[in-house]
Amino acid sequence: MIYHTLEEVIEDPMFARADLALRRGRHIGPDYDTGLFDFLTSTSKLMERFYGRFSVALLQGSEGYFYLLPDRLAVPPPLGLRKLSVMEMLTGQTLALMRLDHKWLETNYRIPDLAIFGLMEQLLGEPGLTRLAGRRRGKDAGQDARKLRETFAVALRTLERLGFVRREGRGELGVVIPLAAVMRFADPVRGAEALDLALERLIAEGQIKEDDEDADPDGG
Repeated sequence: MIYHTLEEVIEDPMFARADLALRRGRHIGPDYDTGLFDFLTSTSKLMERFYGRFSVALLQGSEGYFYLLPDRLAVPPPLGLRKLSVMEMLTGQTLALMRLDHKWLETNYRIPDLAIFGLMEQLLGEPGLTRLAGRRRGKDAGQDARKLRETFAVALRTLERLGFVRREGRGELGVVIPLAAVMRFADPVRGAEALDLALERLIAEGQIKEDDEDADPDGG
């Protein structure tokens, strides 16, 4: 369908679905919801004007996905100020790195939860991962490990809600499917000669900057 005016866009039932998803912080790509993605592709120019009235930009990432980026200088913040936690950032960066690994292509990017957590431990070390996750090591190593896994589980749920991943199953049988939008976590090192090596170094050094992923509002 060809849209000529913003009014035609708003009258389409797909508008409400797309607008609500975007305002909740979701990233919409061809592998997230093809209907919404096709709608945004057809209406992006008109939708850009619509969101511009609210000091919010509708952007399209390098991999094609759409998302909203509020003006950080707007007062009050148009979509709230929620930012990803350090564990959410680390998990997203790790999944972006794993998406670049061709071995997961053979599994259609169905990556076990345990493999993601294992790679983070490998790159950061258990003490480093615990520290960056905002936890202090206690006397009970078993409890520390459980708390760290719980923080990781919360991070996966957040990434799923924001359209970065899909999930199948839970616990030891759980798998994560990183969607195209997860590559947004690679933006701080995009343009590097070897993106995978640069991203691996970013994770290993724990370089989590507040402005790396400052635009994942969920409307709250």
